Amino acid sequence: MSRKRNGIIGLLIVVLVAAALWGYWQCDRGASEEAFPAAASSAEEKSFPVVLTQARALRFEDRITVAGTVLSRNFAAVSARIPGTLDVIDVDEGDRVEAGKTRLFQTDHIKVARAVEIARQEIAVAECAISVNRANRQSLQADFDKAKIDYERFQRLYDNDRAVTQDALEMQRSRFLQLEAQLKLAGVQIEMAEKQFEQAKSNLAIAEKDLRDSEVFAPIDGVVSERYLEPGENVGNGDPVLKIVDPSVLEVSIYIPEQYYDRVLPGQTSMRILAEGIQLENQEIVYKSPTVQPDLRTFEVKCLIENPPSGLVAGRMVRTETILAAHDGVGVPVDAIKQMRTGPVVFTVKGGRASLIPVKTGLQTDGWIEVLDAGLAAGTPIVTVGQDFLDDGFAVSVVKES
Repeated sequence: MSRKRNGIIGLLIVVLVAAALWGYWQCDRGASEEAFPAAASSAEEKSFPVVLTQARALRFEDRITVAGTVLSRNFAAVSARIPGTLDVIDVDEGDRVEAGKTRLFQTDHIKVARAVEIARQEIAVAECAISVNRANRQSLQADFDKAKIDYERFQRLYDNDRAVTQDALEMQRSRFLQLEAQLKLAGVQIEMAEKQFEQAKSNLAIAEKDLRDSEVFAPIDGVVSERYLEPGENVGNGDPVLKIVDPSVLEVSIYIPEQYYDRVLPGQTSMRILAEGIQLENQEIVYKSPTVQPDLRTFEVKCLIENPPSGLVAGRMVRTETILAAHDGVGVPVDAIKQMRTGPVVFTVKGGRASLIPVKTGLQTDGWIEVLDAGLAAGTPIVTVGQDFLDDGFAVSVVKES
């Protein structure tokens, strides 16, 4: 009786456990069906959120962006023309100067002024020497003329009847020859005195030039940018004392990689200059280096800037964009391009679904890329966010349009 009772109890326990498991399974199944709707919500019916941006008509450029340096087109490192001590410097940094009119500095004025006086005195001495030698020649000419007459007379007397002795004739002949030689010497002395006079005049011209050179005037219009020496310092011939720059005409110098050498054409290629608060368009390139630097594999390019805007000064670094080619076209943001196995594509939206458009890309400018042979018109809405999850025909919902 006891065994039968235990069997009934065990059977009841099994039934209760089975009922509990059945109830749990039913609850879990209901929850799953509620959480995951049936096959009706398949992937192709799912709506993907996207952001649209309209295609634009833009100016696309093939350009090289490098840093450049602003330089003065016209400048002068003004040196002392004669060595000596700087007597005075008349200008300071920042002073404006005018070519040929503004005195900059003076060197050893007293020394060169005295050299001019000495040269003038040498001219006076040379003039006196010429006068003395000419007077001496006149005196010798008179003696020579008398000696010639005497010698000719003695020669006739000796030839006719030996009225004079041969010794007397020879003495007259000797006197005549001596005076003839002295007369020639006087002529040479006059010529030498005249040469010394010419030399003295040349020395005076040099001394006067040194006097003028002791005062140095501005060689160009501009502004004093640097002052290297101070009054009282010794300066050698050719040592720079001041630097003058002309701020009215500047040039921008840049160095471009050698692979672009043939594409940069002076007089045709233009440059854009960008700095803080400054943008200069269409600056014509006027110079291209005839050689490429072998160490850096770059070449120099320059453009001129006449009447530069305020703030653009020599020594400043700027950003430059050299325009190698430019044309108008239709573009989309670079991020809108999706790379597929068949090539680059973009997506537009038609009737709430994604529409795939194969494209060819061209130039890229300021985050926008040119699309070619796609028939896209400016204003066409293009997916710029969410395109990585799309394929042709997927349902989309526009979250935001920029």
